Amino acid sequence: MKNSQKYEIHPNTTLASAFLVHLFVEAPYFIFPVLILVIGEDLNLGDFMWIGLGSIGTIGALAAGLPAPLFGWLSDRYQRGVMMCISLVLSASGALLIGLFGSSFLVIIIGYGIIGLGVGLYHPPGLSWVTSAFKDEEKGEYSNYLNRILGIHGVGGTIGSAIGPISVFFLLDFMDWRVIYLIWSIPLFILSLIFWIFVARFETSSKQREIFNSSNRTIKLYSLLKLNLKDNLVLIFLFMIMMSLTWGMTNFILAPFLFDIKGFEISYAALFIGVSHLFGASGQILGGIIADKYSEKIALLFASALQSIVILGIYVLNLPLQLFFLYMILFIVNAIFWPITNSFLAKNTIQIGSAFGGFMLTVNVVRAVGPSIDGFLITYFPSEYLLIFLLGILFSTIAFVTLLPIESKQAKVHDLEGQ
Repeated sequence: MKNSQKYEIHPNTTLASAFLVHLFVEAPYFIFPVLILVIGEDLNLGDFMWIGLGSIGTIGALAAGLPAPLFGWLSDRYQRGVMMCISLVLSASGALLIGLFGSSFLVIIIGYGIIGLGVGLYHPPGLSWVTSAFKDEEKGEYSNYLNRILGIHGVGGTIGSAIGPISVFFLLDFMDWRVIYLIWSIPLFILSLIFWIFVARFETSSKQREIFNSSNRTIKLYSLLKLNLKDNLVLIFLFMIMMSLTWGMTNFILAPFLFDIKGFEISYAALFIGVSHLFGASGQILGGIIADKYSEKIALLFASALQSIVILGIYVLNLPLQLFFLYMILFIVNAIFWPITNSFLAKNTIQIGSAFGGFMLTVNVVRAVGPSIDGFLITYFPSEYLLIFLLGILFSTIAFVTLLPIESKQAKVHDLEGQ
């Protein structure tokens, strides 16, 4: 009976539904960075407010990253749609907890941690689901437009990270900040049900099980280690570490910087960031086009070099129009980073769920360090953001240099299967 309900989900349906789930699961996660000053004042943390706020940001990022290898392992073996549904429920539950009981520091840490867990649970199965949908299993090749396809998927997440802050602008003046989280929990619960009814319950994981049960598709550990060294994945991961550390530090203070230094009201800073982030979604497609036309290396070099320049410009310039343009470029650069590194990993491994899990572990754990660094720096150097921006420029420059020795040509999956 169960088997009769299964059918092959069309790749475009896979991409469209993943786009939507990605959008909603990200939105509550990005509300906190634009509300941190409001939350800090409300919690009355005193002289150590920034250390407390930094620890909340760190817990959220760690929750998104630490379980990622396990989520990746599971997504290679079990139904990815089910895991994506659970990710929506987790994000909704964390938002609901904060919305109803977010009057204490402990509850906010737990709630934001659950939201981060939902974000972390989405990415390995979501990325694997989309990537596998555009793979020719007989030839062992992915679509020639895989970078662009993953870019479209990434646009969903970027829009989600934009509309979260935008909603703060429209709602903060009319209601308590906790109610914003409460409101966001409703569409997430509804979408999880809709996604399950119309898409996820029809998914079959038989293809995934065949890959792992077939002896001629088994990849031994030493082969993976050899592959990683051959294709310079060590350098790619170093690049990811530097870019993630930069983003973890800068993203956490973008709204407070506008308030403390540039004179913006908090609600307008939220709108400013949300709208510029919305425009930044174009980076997902732009990065995919550059990578498909040239190479992943060229696109990532472009992103890391531009990031250093933009971070410097944000600190130095003051006019709102100038700042909006630079914030938009910063979000475009960050968006470029995601589809290209995802595509690179997909092309260089068979166990894509596990690869994406390792990727999300690296990115989120490193990003988790950023808010804590910010918290300590601002606590001991109040309203002094210069050190944060200088470190961001330094790490972006190191990321650029790290990529230079890497060959532009990437190995294809069917080449790996013969090893």
